[in-house]
Amino acid sequence: MSRRIEAYRTENAPVVDGALDDSLWLRTGWQGDFTQLKPEQGAPARARTRVAVAFDNRFIYVAFRCFSPAGPATNSKVTRRDGDMDQDNAVTFYLDTFHTRRDCYYFSTNSLGVRVDGRIAEDGNSNDKSWDCAWQVVSREDSLGWTAEMAVPMSELRIPKSESAAWGVNFRRNYPEYFETSYWQERDTAWKISQSGDLAGLPAFKKGFTASLYPYLVGLDTNTPSSTRRTIFSSGGTELVGGADLLLGIGSAANASLTYNPDFATVEADQDVINLTRYETFYPEKRLYFLEGAELFNNRINVFYSRRIGDLDYGVKSNGRLGAFNYSMLSARSRATGGELSAQTSVIRLQRDVLGASNVGLLAVDRSFEGGHNRALSLDAALNLPANVKITSQFVGSFPSTGDFTKAYYFRAARENEVYHYHLRYTNIDPGFRDNVNRLGFIPDDNRHELDSDVTYQWWIRRGWLDKIQGHSLNNVFWGHGGSLRSVRLNQWGAVTFLGKWLIGGGNTYLTESFEKRFHNHSWFLEGGYNQQSWNNTSWVYTRGRNFDRDFRQYVFRQKVKPIAELSFSYSLNRLIFKPDPQGRGTWLHVLTGDWNFTPDIWLRLFTQYNTSNDRVYLYGLFGWRFRPPFGALYLAYTADRFDVFDDRYIPLSRKDERAFFVKLSVPLSIY
Repeated sequence: MSRRIEAYRTENAPVVDGALDDSLWLRTGWQGDFTQLKPEQGAPARARTRVAVAFDNRFIYVAFRCFSPAGPATNSKVTRRDGDMDQDNAVTFYLDTFHTRRDCYYFSTNSLGVRVDGRIAEDGNSNDKSWDCAWQVVSREDSLGWTAEMAVPMSELRIPKSESAAWGVNFRRNYPEYFETSYWQERDTAWKISQSGDLAGLPAFKKGFTASLYPYLVGLDTNTPSSTRRTIFSSGGTELVGGADLLLGIGSAANASLTYNPDFATVEADQDVINLTRYETFYPEKRLYFLEGAELFNNRINVFYSRRIGDLDYGVKSNGRLGAFNYSMLSARSRATGGELSAQTSVIRLQRDVLGASNVGLLAVDRSFEGGHNRALSLDAALNLPANVKITSQFVGSFPSTGDFTKAYYFRAARENEVYHYHLRYTNIDPGFRDNVNRLGFIPDDNRHELDSDVTYQWWIRRGWLDKIQGHSLNNVFWGHGGSLRSVRLNQWGAVTFLGKWLIGGGNTYLTESFEKRFHNHSWFLEGGYNQQSWNNTSWVYTRGRNFDRDFRQYVFRQKVKPIAELSFSYSLNRLIFKPDPQGRGTWLHVLTGDWNFTPDIWLRLFTQYNTSNDRVYLYGLFGWRFRPPFGALYLAYTADRFDVFDDRYIPLSRKDERAFFVKLSVPLSIY
């Protein structure tokens, strides 16, 4: 049965200080009785939480009272904005403004008052943490646990034009000391928006047209000046770069943005990974311009991969909701760089609600350049059925300016909740599809008929020294369109969590692959970990096997530690050994990250990595001050990157030495 909470109307806005001593919190209807998602699904929460909601003409206010039964030692550790609240003593407020039971905003915080916000789409299948909002939150720790007070501005949310009977709502509490996640409205899967309650008593909030300008200036000193960067001033390696973003609020349920010469100076480099396959490595998008609304573009057959778009001259985009449709549109002009022609890339995504929490969608992508184009059209559907059954499918056609039409499609049936998951999927990708679409999307391979299955289960024991047993079986086979078997992968894994903090597990992978000949790339591994349910944790993995006619061993060690409240470190070591190794492909890979958070909006970050395979030494330092969060900010950044460049035979050609220092200022201006 769906729960209901009434929002209290106040004429006097509370002071958002976490104290909860404003008179309105004495008059609101507080609710508790949270229900566990894990470890004992359906049982009352052991860590008690109470919540209340109020509103005025501009804000929705939410108050939490969180009890910490194991004492103050279980208080929060995460200090970085948009950090991982799943590993912290934290709360989350979910708000489904259109009551679709599919999509929502969420706002999370912990006892340190750190902000995490984002959007969830497709009933939990897509989580976009890159969305940011200028909301307020303050937390306070006390002898009982802690309190939190939030103020969420209606001006930054998509909301219905007219007064509705209710909005969708839910509240979550994490308490890692007990492995516990609990919800106000009971759920059987963590991000399942269809399992939400109702927030009643809200009026029709008035939203009109708004316009905000976000100009920026970047001062840059570098030993590798770019011939393609648009500058205000340039002399040798010293440059002054300027640009702007214009954000438009179009009524209550849509927005648009225009960008000119967008700046990505404060985006750190990708972390090196060790890739033991012959397929391209996927790296996530980090550039702010591409992140808003990105959750709508997530599909299994990935026909839009924004990292294919290089340096931008300008771009325009719009996101919103019109009736039963979610939409996102983007068009961007990239400059000619490194042998790549200047191109105009345009994308449109439409998604329509059907049958309650289900949807059907269309995605069209076009990349036009002098002398040609790449185009793709995708149709998809996701049907959420009773008993946690979900059917998903997608069909894609590609239309290059040269070459033949090619297609790809898949069909998947699954059943899942927080305890178990199993699915069966069939995928077809035509020969030539990768060459046609990879200029737009991310298609690592083609020419395959593929069957894959997944069975995952976890048993919460919570008796004596034994806490949890979990395991999975992931199996995949595909063959070419000519009928030849190309790959068989059988992956099995199991692990045990015990004594409240320890994990030990292991597994094996049977893998045979056909390239210029058939390879038997089998492997097995052991792993362990300590305190995995908390931010401060340790883990290790030892793997041994065969890789393209070579024996290999791999050692991975990871450590995260927070010596004091404001300071945190994360370190990983990856050692790879091949035998034989005539080209010296074995490597040591070290990655160290440090964060010092003076306040939630003033911080210092250091990221460094060393890779012996190309003798790469990379250093990135960033000081940030959000004086008008989330977009009004001052950044100082330094980056240094030294590495060897090799030819196709892995013979060193040259050594690069790139350094740069940035100062960036962005000031938000409300112009309408």
